[in-house]
Amino acid sequence: MRIAIDFDETLTLDAGLWRGFIDACRAVGHHVVCVTARRDTDENRDTLAEWMRMHGIDLHTYFTGLGSKVEFMKAREIKVDVWIDDDPRKCALGH
Repeated sequence: MRIAIDFDETLTLDAGLWRGFIDACRAVGHHVVCVTARRDTDENRDTLAEWMRMHGIDLHTYFTGLGSKVEFMKAREIKVDVWIDDDPRKCALGH
């Protein structure tokens, strides 16, 4: 199963909780990624990488550039089974 976790106001709310969740998911063979609506800029890449380093989290991150997370992942033929996001509308088509 592939699980996509949002960064802002999701991962950032409780790094310890999500680190444990990610570890538990991986322990049983699931694949966890970060999908953020942020733009793919050097500054954003550095900000997320530094935050993840500080909190012991290692996730491949996709930057959707403010576009639909669902459409972004579909365009790359990456199936997401579970979305974890503080605002599900950000994942929706056309938002």
